[in-house]
Parts: sequence; structure tokens; C-alpha cells
Amino acid sequence: MDKKTILHILFLLAISAGLYYITQSFFMSLGILMLLLLIDSFLRQYDSKRRREWEERRRQQIEEQNQNKNKQ
Repeated sequence: MDKKTILHILFLLAISAGLYYITQSFFMSLGILMLLLLIDSFLRQYDSKRRREWEERRRQQIEEQNQNKNKQ
């Protein structure tokens, strides 16, 4: 595992411990943590999709620039 993944896991563990401390209920903190994980996965999917689209647009721009240079 890379450093970013380990930090993410430690962050989630800290949140779950804090939730348990605040709520004093395992199941309530588990439910809140599940909602947070769901939101996290949606944000990761959104970011990944946006990044792929940006990279594709950038590749197309570079190809167009190369074609224009070759024509000149």
C-alpha cells in the first residue's frame, strides 16, 4: 500500500473512534461511517471521471498542436 492509502485508512479510523466517543453507540457510529464511506466513493468516482475527461481533452489539444506544426 502506498502512503496515501495508509493515511486515508488512519483518517477513517480516527473518524470512527471520534464518532463512537460522541455517540456512545456502536451502531449509530457505524451507520454514520457507512454514509461517509458512500459519499467518499461517489466523490472518488466523480474526480476520476473528471480527471479522465480532462486528460482526454489535453491529449486532443496536444495532437492538434502537433498536426498544426507538421502542416507548417
